[in-house]
Amino acid sequence: MNAILHPSIYDTYPQNPKPERIYLSYSFLQSLHTCERKFQLDHLLAGSVEEHSSTFSFGHAFGIGVASYLVHQDPNKAIFLAWFAYWPVIEDEKKNWAKCYCALQAAFSRLDDLLQDYEIVSFDGKPAVELAFKLNIDAVYYFAGHIDVVIKNKWTGLYYVFECKHTGLLLHDIAPLYKNSSQALGYSIALDRIVGEEQSHYGVLYFVAQLAKDYSCTIHVLPYDKTLLDRLNWFVTLGLDVKHLKEMAVLGIYPQRGGNCLQYNKPCKHFGTCGLMGMDQPRKIEKDTAVYDFEYDLDELIESHLARLERMQGSEQQPPLVMEEV
Repeated sequence: MNAILHPSIYDTYPQNPKPERIYLSYSFLQSLHTCERKFQLDHLLAGSVEEHSSTFSFGHAFGIGVASYLVHQDPNKAIFLAWFAYWPVIEDEKKNWAKCYCALQAAFSRLDDLLQDYEIVSFDGKPAVELAFKLNIDAVYYFAGHIDVVIKNKWTGLYYVFECKHTGLLLHDIAPLYKNSSQALGYSIALDRIVGEEQSHYGVLYFVAQLAKDYSCTIHVLPYDKTLLDRLNWFVTLGLDVKHLKEMAVLGIYPQRGGNCLQYNKPCKHFGTCGLMGMDQPRKIEKDTAVYDFEYDLDELIESHLARLERMQGSEQQPPLVMEEV
């Protein structure tokens, strides 16, 4: 009876009884949180095609240019590498190569200021830049990401995951966009191995280009301190997301979130057709051939973080030493 009510997740992929693990990323989970049906159409069903955008091309090129300048402090090299990385060439009025070039020019002086207080961390004899990691969640799903740069504060010794971002939102205060973001928080799982020792406290630093309507740009540097508990909470949240995915796969129901049919004043690309479910067919899960610098298992990470937190709490509860009077 239990097998009928709770079939294996693999039963939802009849064309491949033992598929490869299903890839998840920060952007994929953002799509899931926006609308489960959109996530299914984009990532789980046959016929879905990966679509790039001006946001992707701009962000990728800007990130490459910033990382290059952090390592080499050579603006010409940074601009060339950013131009070379601007692919596919998708441009619009808000995000294009000309604006990316201007954003980099505005970034260089702020990066010079940043390097007065921070230094690039080395890993395996190379700058810790563009490091890839894979987190195996269970037999069905895994999460992967790329760390832009790892930096260290010269005065406090605190290590930071440096994440390069951009936004076209004309907000007076952009901190709410990033302060509680899980992106760099999740990417911090590799810090211990990069640094070579356990880090109970660390930070995430968002380097953000805020684009204006013209070709001007404001650069924001937003550092936030984090703890082991923050990372453990991210592990648990990731597990809850996967539990939700499994439940939807078993039921065959991926809810449509009508409140998100309009995003950034644009209708969803599936608007008007997302209700046509008769032709839904699961996509074939392709083998991941990417090379990862780090690989982890979620259960092991949760166990190790719980143990580390317990040790930390135990040490904090130790009574203070009292010096006897002579």
